[in-house]
This record gives sequence, structure tokens and C-alpha cells, in this order.
Amino acid sequence: MGREKHPPSRALGLLLVLLLSQVELVVSLNIDIGVMYAAGNREAYGEGVRNVLRDFSQSQGSPDVTFNLEELESSCVEKEALDNAAVRFRQRGICNILVVNNDRKVVSLDHNLEGEATHCAYHDLTQNNSQLLTMVVQRPVEAHGLPPNSGVWVTSYPEPDDLSLMIVNTVEKYKWTSAFVLYDKFADAYRSLEKFLNWAADRDWLLRVKEIPLIGEGPDKVDKPALTELLRQIKTSRETHVILLSNSAIINDVLDRAVYLLMVNYQYHWIITSLNAPLGDISFEDFHDTGVRVTFFHPNTELGGTTRIFERLVLDGALSLAHSAVEAARAVDRGEMSAGEAQCRLRDYITEIEFEGYTGNVNYKNVSVSTRLRNNLVMDLMENTGSDLVKVGKWSQVDGANLTSQFNSSFFTNPVLGGKVLRIISKERDPWVRLKQHADTEGLKGVERYEGFLIDMLNLMAKRLNFTFTIDVRDNITIGSQSETDGSWDGMIGLLARREYDLALDAVSTRSFRLKAVDFTEPIEMAGYYLIMRRPSRAAPELLQFLNPFSYTVWVVMLCANLGVAILLAINNCLNPYEWGGLAKRGEVEEEEGKSLNFSNSLWSVWGAYVAAGPEFLPRSFAGRTLASLWFFVCLVAISSYTANLAAFLTKTNLDRQISSLKDLANSDYRFGALERNTIVKFLMNSTDEPYKTLGRRLKRWKGEVLLDSREKLLKKAEEERFVFIADNENQFRVKEELCNLMVVGERFFRSPTALMFPRGSPFVTEFNRQILLFREEGVMDILRDRYLNVPGECSTKYVAQDDDQLQIESFIGLFYLLLIGVALFLIVGLVEIFSFRAQGQKNESDGEKKDDAPDPKLKINGELNATYL
Repeated sequence: MGREKHPPSRALGLLLVLLLSQVELVVSLNIDIGVMYAAGNREAYGEGVRNVLRDFSQSQGSPDVTFNLEELESSCVEKEALDNAAVRFRQRGICNILVVNNDRKVVSLDHNLEGEATHCAYHDLTQNNSQLLTMVVQRPVEAHGLPPNSGVWVTSYPEPDDLSLMIVNTVEKYKWTSAFVLYDKFADAYRSLEKFLNWAADRDWLLRVKEIPLIGEGPDKVDKPALTELLRQIKTSRETHVILLSNSAIINDVLDRAVYLLMVNYQYHWIITSLNAPLGDISFEDFHDTGVRVTFFHPNTELGGTTRIFERLVLDGALSLAHSAVEAARAVDRGEMSAGEAQCRLRDYITEIEFEGYTGNVNYKNVSVSTRLRNNLVMDLMENTGSDLVKVGKWSQVDGANLTSQFNSSFFTNPVLGGKVLRIISKERDPWVRLKQHADTEGLKGVERYEGFLIDMLNLMAKRLNFTFTIDVRDNITIGSQSETDGSWDGMIGLLARREYDLALDAVSTRSFRLKAVDFTEPIEMAGYYLIMRRPSRAAPELLQFLNPFSYTVWVVMLCANLGVAILLAINNCLNPYEWGGLAKRGEVEEEEGKSLNFSNSLWSVWGAYVAAGPEFLPRSFAGRTLASLWFFVCLVAISSYTANLAAFLTKTNLDRQISSLKDLANSDYRFGALERNTIVKFLMNSTDEPYKTLGRRLKRWKGEVLLDSREKLLKKAEEERFVFIADNENQFRVKEELCNLMVVGERFFRSPTALMFPRGSPFVTEFNRQILLFREEGVMDILRDRYLNVPGECSTKYVAQDDDQLQIESFIGLFYLLLIGVALFLIVGLVEIFSFRAQGQKNESDGEKKDDAPDPKLKINGELNATYL
């Protein structure tokens, strides 16, 4: 029988069923997603996650993807809350997890308040979960690491480095160099504060950081009286730049207080960096006509401006899973895997997705393989126009800040100096303006070639007032003097008077006659005159310098006392029956012991107490012991006093007589002089008061020899002769750094303030004066003074190193001479004793020979003669 043939219609039906089932499989892919919420986060973000996935599923064409959500919430009380949640998901076959781990959850529907939640910690999972795709949305916390054995993890919240770089880039665009930074510790941007301050320090920005005072532990309860006082401090400081790191409720409180203090106007510029504040939470309607400038950061305003950044990141995290599911569905459509396999293969497609999300462009292409951190965050930069916020640029992790500000430049620069280019004339004069050590070898140009007190001050002033400058530094230019013929000025004053330059950068002493041609700023430093003379050399130590602790009278009295005590002890030894001499007479001690305290032994014992050697014999009688005890006490005081003063006298330098004031100079035989054009010469010659009258009379007598036209000649004269140079402030620093054979003596006298010079009627003087006063109030002038003026100098360091406290051999030369004399006496006495001993020995030998020539004596024993045995 032939095989039974099925009707064609039946075969076609079976084929159609297979095709339809395959199509159904492709166009309808079900993906399970597990959502793990930290405590309280499900209430805040659950509805948004469900809505965005539902809308995504309904809006997609072919292939069709539907999502099955399983949500868990953990209080994070248990040690491994998130790990256990991941295990439960995995047991249900769920490989795709969204973790919403926000430790600051939203608790109100109007998004105005924030509460606290617990940040869940991670630990190593006990199972192999290499198929997991875990999308984590959390703030970076160093203590909460990510498990290495849990598949692919993706974190999407910006790192503190990124947030701080965003602020730095924006501040640089506005060319700020100083600001007040107000923060509250609950703000998201607070995490980036430390890094921001470090970067600001590298750029020499002057930032003053203050914490916004809060009441209790709540993040939204501001201490308004304390906040008012804080803002009043900012206003008093005249700082017009404020960076506010806070949340929306506190931002409104700060701005309300600022309005009360008239700090919300065209003079002020605020940068508000609350990433978690929706635009609708901050109202600018009250500031419409104030002209205040506000810059605000917000993520992707084109997709709505009423959602906080953390919620936006949560939604983009859910969308990242959804787009990965679409890519997996397309792979199933291409036959690369089955629908069942696609469930746990989304991790393979996370790096292929790219879409415009609630936080801008979202992709994970340029990230690491194991733990992926999103690094393409983009933030919109907003500026206010009246009550509206307008997008003026973007900041991205890749390109930094791209800002086209709508603020008029006159709003954020100084209205007088902003944008100006000042022409500056100066001269090299240490420490005000000096050439850098390696300026030529490094090829530096312009102001970069120079450093000094005034250079640093000018650079900081240029940043604050937003001006630039060109500088012409000349070597031999003078301050300037007026011609007696036509009244014209030369030097720097002449250049300013002819309007060839806008500023003379030099610390010039303010004089009334100079006010005819220039205007002076507020004083920078006090100048004056000093006395410069040759540095005295160390005189040779005296031969008997070791005797200096006591006067000659003391030495004579001590020697006489030594002799007197010895005589008394000797007399006591002869007359007192209880002393050594009396005991020897009675036979109670040996005759030699009776001589223990005769005059010579007493004199030696008394001297031994002086040198702390101790007496060889002590008195036996009570009278002698009383006298000896008192003498030992006198010696103790004398030795202690001598020791205490010996080191000081040995290290004391015998310098030539120094001059420390004009009075000393008038009473000395030193010659002195000064620059003929200096003001002090005229003062001394016209003075009628002493000692100035005497000094002036001598200057008139020596005029041709001591009143010269060159500082170099006067310095050389002071170095080579017995001459004192009455020098102005300019020479002081040369003596400290270069001319080490000279020194500055005495205190500064005839003082006068120094200042910068502007052309007469210059509009820039007022602004410079204001900044100089601010520098003084802020301590900037003290910092510059310590950096350049209050330094010891090379010469001081050199001589301090030489004049240390170490005792030199020269201080003991007299003592060693005395020791040599003692050695010589010792040798002489020793030789005398040796020769005396030998002479005595030779005499004994001669006496022995005579005895040998005589007959031997005989001894009679028992009536017999016996030989004597030797």
C-alpha cells in the first residue's frame, strides 16, 4: 500500500502554526526585572520606575518587549540586605536587577522636603552570579564597595571629582578669583567640597568657606538669625561672588535673607550647585527687577525641569535595562539565541545601547568591563533673566564647561577697570620687583620674568578687578625730580605726567611736592632711613678672659681669705689641745699626724676646697670644724657663681663700638653721609633741635666729601672706611642679601608711607585704594610682608651660622698659657728633686766605701769570737 498523503491544506496549516508561534516569540519578548529599594526608596521612586517601563513598552514598535517587575524593599538592618535580595531574585530566575540605594529619600509629593534613609552596604555574594546585570543608582560612598562576584554592575551617579570639576570649570569661565562658599552638610554637592577646595588652592583662588547654620539634625531647618549674621559678614567683606552648595528649601531661605540684606542686586553673582533641586522649587519672581546674577546647574532641562537628579538617574537606570532588552530581542530576531536565553543575556548588550535620557545622552561604551561607571554626564548651565532661567551652555565630563553667558560683562567685572589693559612702568628693586632666577634660561617673557611683593599684589588685583597689563621694567630709571627751569618732571613721574603710562609699580615714599604731578594710592608699607656701617669683626679674646666672671677685687679678696683661713687653722693646730698638734704632743697620735694641719698643709687643704678637690685632712677639734664648714660653704657659693658666668664670658664677642641711633652718631667720632638729593639731608641741615643740629652742622662742614650723588659710592665708602651711610629704604635689602660686609644698625627713623603712583586725576586710583584696604583687612598684605620683607637674608644667615654658641680654642688660650707655666714649673721642680736625690745617693755610696776599708767588727758569743755573716 502506498503511503497515505495528507491533504495540502493540513500541511499548510501546520506550517502556518509554526510560523505564527515563531513570530509571536520574536515580537513579544518578556523580560523579568527585579527592583531592590533601600529603606523608603520604593515610596519615592517605585511609581516612576513602573511608569517609565510601561510607557517604554507601549511606545516601542517591533520587536515588542514587555517587562515583569518584582519589587523588594530592605531596611538595610540585616548585614547582607542587598546580597540576600540578589540571591532571592536569582532563585526566581531574575538576572536583571535595578538597585535604588538612596540614603536621602524624597518623602513629600511636592518635592519640597527631603528625609533620611539608610545607605545599604554590599558584601561578597556566596554564589556565582556571573549572569547578573545589576544597575546601581547610588551616591558614591567609599565604605560601600561593589561585590566582585556578581556579574556586570553599572553605577550611574556622578562621582565627587566630577561634581567638583563642574564647579571649577564654571568658576573659571566667569574668571572669578575669590568667593564665599556656603554649604550645608546634607547637600549632594557637599561631597565634592574637599576636592573643589584643593583644586581652588592650586589656582590661588581666595575662598572663604562657611557652613550654613541649621537647627537640630534636620536638613531643612535653618537657623535664620545665625544665617543673617553670616550673610552680614559676607556683605561686610565686600565679596560679591557666592557659591551655594545646598538643597532647594535652604536655597530659598538663604536668598530670602540675602534680599533682606540687599545682597540680591546687580553687584552680586550667585552660583547655585544643588543638583537635587528642581527648577520649580526655586522662585525668582521676587528678584525680577533686582539685576541679580544667578547661575544654576540642572540635568537636561529639555526633558523637563521638575524632576530631581537622583530620580532622573533612577529612571535612566530603568531605561538602560529596557534598551538592553530591545537589543537582546533583536538578537533573538536574528536567530542568535532563543527567547529563553535572552532573559539572562542583557548584560552582553549594555555597552551597545545609547539613548537620550532624563540626564542627557546615556551610554556605557567607554567604561571598564567589570564595574562600569557612567562617565558621560552632562549638566545644563542656566542663568536668570528676570524671573526666568535660560540655558546658556553645558558642562560635560569630557569637554568641561561650554558657556555663553548672557550677563553683560560690566555685571561681573569692575565697571572702571574691567577689560582694561594698563600700561605699567617699573624698576628692578628688591624686594618689590625683581628678576626671577631662571627667567632667561626658561625663556620667560613679560611679567612672568619678575617676582616680588608688588608683582604678587598686582597679579591678585588684576584677577579681582578683571584687567590685564603690560609692564616695562627699566634698570636705571629714577622716581623723578622737577626741573627748576621749565617745571617739567623726569623719571617715572615724568612718564606718568605725560600719560605715557597708567601706573608706576614701585613703592615710592609719599612726598608733598610729588603730589603736583601724580596721585598716590593708599599706603602699602612704611619706609624710612637706616644707618649702614661696616660689619665689625670679632676681636681677639683676652689673654686672661677666663678670669672675667669675677672682678679683680673679688679675686684678691678670695686669695686673702684663703691665706687667712690657712693661718687660723695652723694656729688652732698649735694651741688647741683637741687638734692634731695637741694630740701629738700627748702621744695620742703619731708625730707626723700632728703636722697634718700645720701652715703649709692648711694652706693646701683650703685651696683644695676652691677647686672642689676636697681637703686631705679634716680638723679634729670643734672650733676647727666650725671654721672649715663655713669656709666650705663660701667655696661652694664662689664655685657656683663662677661656673654660671664662665660660659657667658667665654662666648662674649668684643665688638667695635656700634652706632644704633642718630644720637649715638652725633656723640661719636664717625664720619657719616647720605645721598645729596634725599629729604633727610635738608631736614638735618635746617633743624634747630639736638642731635639733628649737630649732625647737620657736620654735614655742612664735610659736604663735598659725604654728600654724594651715587648710592654705590656711599656703600663703598661705608665698606672701606670708618663711615656711616644714612640710607633710604632701598639699600636695606641689598645689605641683607648681597653686601655682607655691611650691616643695618638701629631702628628705622624719619618714617613715611610708600604707595603706588598714578597720573594726576586717574580714574583707577579709587579702585586700587579699595583693593589695598581689602588686602589689609583680609591679611593679604601680612602674607606678602612675611614672604618678601620679613626674611633674614643671605648675609644674616651666613653670620648667624658663624656666630653660634660653640666655644672656640681662642677663648681658652690664656688658660693654656697658665697650664704651660705650671708644666714648666713642674719640670724645674722635678729636675731639682731628681738631681737632689742623685746627689744624696752619691753621698751615701761614698760613705759606704769608707766603711768597707775598716776592719770587720767581731761579735762575742758565749765568750768566743764568731764571724759575722752577711
